[in-house]
Amino acid sequence: MVNTTQSIAHSKDMLASLRDYWTQAGGYQKFLYVAGFLLLASAVFHTGVLVVTGGSLEGDTSWRKPTLFGESFGLTCISVAWFLTFLPKRRIRGWLLAGTLGLANLGEVFLVGMQQWRGVPSHFNNSTPFDSAVFLAMGFLILVTGVVILAVTLSVFLALGAAPSLAWAIRAGMVLLVAGQFFGVPMITRGGHTFGAAGAMKVPHALALHGAQVLPLLAWLLLFAKWSESRRTRTMIAGTLGYSGLVAVSALQAYSGRAPLDLGPVGAVTLGISAVLVVGAYAAALSGSTNRPA
Repeated sequence: MVNTTQSIAHSKDMLASLRDYWTQAGGYQKFLYVAGFLLLASAVFHTGVLVVTGGSLEGDTSWRKPTLFGESFGLTCISVAWFLTFLPKRRIRGWLLAGTLGLANLGEVFLVGMQQWRGVPSHFNNSTPFDSAVFLAMGFLILVTGVVILAVTLSVFLALGAAPSLAWAIRAGMVLLVAGQFFGVPMITRGGHTFGAAGAMKVPHALALHGAQVLPLLAWLLLFAKWSESRRTRTMIAGTLGYSGLVAVSALQAYSGRAPLDLGPVGAVTLGISAVLVVGAYAAALSGSTNRPA
C-alpha cells in the first residue's frame, strides 16, 4: 500500500513538472512544442499507412521515410524547446531560433511526405525540374536547421541556467545533435547510407541525433531522486560517457566500412562498457526516484 501511494505521488510530481514547463514556456517555445507534436502525429499517421498498406521498409519510396523524418524532427523540436527554458528569456532571439527551427522542420517533413504520396523518391531525385527543386529545397531546410542547432549549442555553453547534472545532459545532447548533422553529410554526398563495404552511416547518425533525448531524459529522471546534486551529476556523467561511447563505436565501425556488430576485441569491450554505463545510469535514476522517502 505504501509503495502504491508513493508511485501515485511520484507520477503526480512528474506530471506537475511537465505542466510547469508548458505553463512557464514563452510563446516561441510553445510554438516549437506544437510543431514537434504535429511532426510526431505525422509519424504516427504514416506508420498507420505503412501497416495498412503492407508497404516495405526498404526502397526509395517507402512509408518508412516520412515516419522516421516526422519522429526525428519532432523529437528534436520538443527537445530544443525544452532546452530554451534554461536560456535567458529574450523574445526576439527566441522567436528567431524556435520559429526558424519549427518552420524548417515542418517544411522538411512536409516535402518528404509529399514526395512519398506522389510515389516518387524524396532524396536524390532529379528526374524532373520539379523534383530537383524539391530536393534542393529540402537541402536548404536542412542547412537552416543545422545553423539553428549550432546557434543553440553555442548558447547552452555560454548562458545556461540549469543544475549541473541537467547542464551536462543539455550540453552533451546538443553536441551529439551537431555530430549527428555531420554524420549525415556523407549520406548526402555519397548518395546513400553505406560507407565502404558495409559501414552503416545511419547508425551513428541516428544515435547521435537522439542523444538530445536520451541524455536529457536521464537528467530529468534524476531530478526526482532525493540525492545530492553531486551524486546526480556523477550519474549523469557516467550516462553521458556511456552514450558517447556507443556513438563513437558505431561511428568508427561505419567509417571503417564494417557492419555495426562486426566488432574487434577493443570495439566489443568498449561497446559493452558503454551499454552498461547507460543502462546502469537509467536504472539508478529510476531506482532513486521511485524509492525516495515519502
